[in-house]
Parts: sequence; C-alpha cells; structure tokens
Amino acid sequence: MRHKGIDQTFTHLQTSAEEDQEWEYSRARDMAILGLWDEYTLSAQRLCERMATVTRQIRPSEYETFPTQFEWLEQRETDLIIDGIWSADLHGDHCLFVNIGEHHPEWHTSIEAYICDTQVIDEGFFLQYLNTSPKARTYASSFRNNGYATMCELLDRYVREGKLERRPFGFKRTNA
Repeated sequence: MRHKGIDQTFTHLQTSAEEDQEWEYSRARDMAILGLWDEYTLSAQRLCERMATVTRQIRPSEYETFPTQFEWLEQRETDLIIDGIWSADLHGDHCLFVNIGEHHPEWHTSIEAYICDTQVIDEGFFLQYLNTSPKARTYASSFRNNGYATMCELLDRYVREGKLERRPFGFKRTNA
C-alpha cells in the first residue's frame, strides 16, 4: 500500500514537471503571439494612414470617432494599391489590406483594419493574419484544428490575464 502512494507521488511530480515545461513553452509562445499582435496593430495604423494620404482624405488619427459616421470615407476607390505592394479594399468601417508584392517578405499577408481604432482587432481577423503572415508561420499550426474556437479561447485567456481587453469590435492590448 505504501509503495502505491510513493508511485502516485512520483507520478504527480512528473506531471507537474511536464506542466512546468509546457507552461514555459506557452509563455514563450504567448509572448511571440502578442508580439505579432503589436506588429499587426502597428501595420494596420500605418496602412490606414497611408491610405488616407494616398486618397487625400482626413487621417483616421485626426478623426473624432462617432460609431455610425464614416462620411469622410469616400469609398469610390475599389482597386487602390498602396506603395505598390498593398491592395486596399475599403468596406464600411474596415479595410482589408493584402500584400501583393511578389518579392516582398510580407507577400500574401492579410491585415483587416478597423479604421477608427487600428488598435482593436477582431479574433477572426487576427486568425487570418496568423494564417497568412510569413512571420507567423510557426504559430499558425496551433490554430489548424478548430482555429476560430482556439483563437477565441486564447484571447479570452489574455483578457483574464489582463493582457487584452474586450472592445465592441474586438480586442485591444492593455499596458500589462
């Protein structure tokens, strides 16, 4: 009987050590994914600013945000190319940017930006980014099976940990 208790304790210690190793890996993965999150929001901001400049419209950063008013968005440009490498598909309060620069390191990368606040990302848009960005190739496999649900679980965990906060149109990074 005593031998069985020792075996159970040993099994528990083994499981704890494996969980610690997995936790370390997860923490490294989470740091990388949050780094990609930051890169996404920075790219979205730059692309929206460039789009405003190219189309000679007011910049999103200068616009007083009203949730239902996007009158400054003249959506006449349907085949807009920014800097020769990004196609821009403006639709409502979002714009889908896709890198079309065949020899550019970000080729095929997809960034869907919420124009009034480029710091807010929808979970589906971020999943699409991870699946299309060459920089995220290592982490895209984590979302291959049941990707959207896995992304939602991950972002919910980040909210619980204080790394993200929920916004009406997605999630936004906190200072934590």
